[in-house]
Amino acid sequence: MFRPLADWIDKTPISKVLQDHLWIVPTSQSIHIVAVSVVFASACVINLRLLGVGRTGRSVSTLSATLVPWMWRGLAVLLCTGLIQTVAEPVRQFVTPAFWAKMTMILIVAAMTYLYARAVRLNAALWDATSSRPASAKVFAILSTLLWIAIITCGRFIGYTWSFYA
Repeated sequence: MFRPLADWIDKTPISKVLQDHLWIVPTSQSIHIVAVSVVFASACVINLRLLGVGRTGRSVSTLSATLVPWMWRGLAVLLCTGLIQTVAEPVRQFVTPAFWAKMTMILIVAAMTYLYARAVRLNAALWDATSSRPASAKVFAILSTLLWIAIITCGRFIGYTWSFYA
């Protein structure tokens, strides 16, 4: 379905420049992996706190205020590096269902994170007290963690499965 678009992108001058400089894609992939690590680690720290791990130390609202901006910055880096990789190797990205599953899950978890961060910012005291924390906090934490694991897995599967669809 997306193959004609991928073939068109593959023939654009910018794609050709990215393909001709052999260092660009591996460098972009390396930066992408570091950014994934920042986003995933930040999400895990917040999610573990929501699940009750580490009851002492920073509050949920403090952790969120510190780590959610790092997540957004990391996602911005992922967007830039992912765009470079997609323009450089559009067929590899667009033909595999893993790419589209990854993009869909990123949109879902980004929306969830935005709503979570907004809820915490609007009522920090409610989220900071374990006894009054919304029951949905644990659901968010588990679902967010599972989505990030699935996103990372799909990202790896793109590289290993795209040739089956090309």
